[in-house]
Amino acid sequence: MAKTVLVTGTAAVIGKATAIYLAQNGYNVYGAARRTEKMQDLKTYGIKPIKLYTITI
Repeated sequence: MAKTVLVTGTAAVIGKATAIYLAQNGYNVYGAARRTEKMQDLKTYGIKPIKLYTITI
């Protein structure tokens, strides 16, 4: 059974590289970031993008 991981900041370099590495090594990866338009290429690795929202109180 594959492990599942949530990687935040996947629209940027380190988060994106981490998500790809984990996906290539058998993990189910969910990538989270505010700018989902920068994560569309991650779908080719099977990474599922999640949009994060910023709420100011």
